Amino acid sequence: MTVIVIAAVLLAMIIGAIVLSTTVGSNEGRARRVVEMYLTAVANGDAEKARGYLGEVDDGSLLTEEVLRASNDRAPMTDISVGGVAHSQYVSTAYQVQVSYMIGGEAVSTTLDVSIPRKSTSAAKAITVTSRSSLGLSQFRNVDITVNGVTPDTGYPAVFPGSYELAVGGEYLEITGGPIAATDPSEHTYSALAAGVELAVSEAGVQMFREKVIAEATECLASTSLDPGCGIEVPRYPKNNPWCEEVREDSVHRWQEPEEAAKLQSITPEPDALTPTTIQASPNRLGYMRITVTCRTGDTWAESRLPGVLEATKFGIPSIDLTDPELPIVWDR
Repeated sequence: MTVIVIAAVLLAMIIGAIVLSTTVGSNEGRARRVVEMYLTAVANGDAEKARGYLGEVDDGSLLTEEVLRASNDRAPMTDISVGGVAHSQYVSTAYQVQVSYMIGGEAVSTTLDVSIPRKSTSAAKAITVTSRSSLGLSQFRNVDITVNGVTPDTGYPAVFPGSYELAVGGEYLEITGGPIAATDPSEHTYSALAAGVELAVSEAGVQMFREKVIAEATECLASTSLDPGCGIEVPRYPKNNPWCEEVREDSVHRWQEPEEAAKLQSITPEPDALTPTTIQASPNRLGYMRITVTCRTGDTWAESRLPGVLEATKFGIPSIDLTDPELPIVWDR
């Protein structure tokens, strides 16, 4: 009887060992183990180790210790739990691993994709986590921005799950909104724009722009010439205007009513949508002006309002290229 019991125990141990070996040594077990090690490395701030599980990435400039440390300081990853594993029906090397964790108090439950090459061994380095997110930063092209203190190489840098804060160099621009919570690697791209992170003109930039624009606009308003600059040229020979065939040079008088003058004094620029390092303002925000000129109709010269020349009653578009050290104003139509 004792022999039978011992034999049964040994048989159970052998079966258990076989089952355990099958579970741990299976591709499902490997996928699960790699995901757990990857997330643990992220949580521990070990960017080099975590980076090793991702394989090739197009832009890994933010997969660094400095960036990950800043993310973990702001929103640490905790409570990692790795669940079931599913084998893809369509790709023999693809597996999906269910995971959950906390990032900065936010609960995340998602599925990470894992690739296991057909001829792989049990070595974890042969397996890669293919679920990874990038930040969408294309709106900041040609702008000197940093993410968690590091400058990205492209507009779509790969990131670990975490929190990413943008900053901009120079005194005249600033970042509003954020940080970006890129918490789920199954999300391909976390757009800064969608997250409400935008480029804006700083208070220093607004003051600089106002001082320059108001000074030039005031000078242009005071001038009596046909073309004093600022995009407010009065044509010498107005087209299709029977009331004014010709305007006398140095006879132009321009002024703004108080309500319109107040607009000029409070002008506020915005970054140009196509060239964000250039700040500009709409002409409507500078206020309209009234104009009197000395006009010739036939052989008669007389002072009158200038009818039919609406473009001369508003300023051009003032813009300043922040990459130009001199910061000159350009007035466009």
